[in-house]
Amino acid sequence: MAIDVRKVLPTKINLIRLRREERMLKRIRGVLEEKREVLLHYIRSYAEEYNRYQREVLGRISEVFKEYYIGLSWEGLERVEGYTGGVASTLEVDVASRVLFAVKVPVYKLDKSTVPPPPVALDSHPSLISSFSKLRELLPSILKLAEYEETLRRLIEELRNTQRLINALDYVILPSYSEAIKYIRSVLDQRLREDFIRLKMLKKKLEAVAGARA
Repeated sequence: MAIDVRKVLPTKINLIRLRREERMLKRIRGVLEEKREVLLHYIRSYAEEYNRYQREVLGRISEVFKEYYIGLSWEGLERVEGYTGGVASTLEVDVASRVLFAVKVPVYKLDKSTVPPPPVALDSHPSLISSFSKLRELLPSILKLAEYEETLRRLIEELRNTQRLINALDYVILPSYSEAIKYIRSVLDQRLREDFIRLKMLKKKLEAVAGARA
């Protein structure tokens, strides 16, 4: 989109066209700058919300593991592995999307029918049963945390792309337009001076011819 000065014909029509395009590009840059500011606002807001939610979820996960290790110490590793050996290793998640300021971000929803019941015997240690039950309840929150992370990643990527466009306008495209306009103006000014000099010389010749005839 940058202009190669060497390939621009120095005509008045091209000068008018380039000036019009330059004004349009400056308006586009203004829109991009506004978009960058809005994206920064969303990123700050989501980062704060993500940090708060992450602390909450990690705190609950820490409590689950404390109970799990208590139960594990009572039941023994071999027995606990026997409980969990037949549990499916995957869960199903419905993935949708929504648009957040022109950025498509994910929406994750756990299919609760694919979540297995706590894989422990009824006579297991209460801490072990409690840890599996609480972890099961935590799955939607963990999924929500992943949604926050992906949303932030996409917003940051969009911010980077927007900044790249602004940089391209600032350091490549707009300077090339400015240089091309400057070049055409200098050529047209030079032509105008040359035409003025030719007309002046022609006038002198005509005056000399008229004087000789008189």
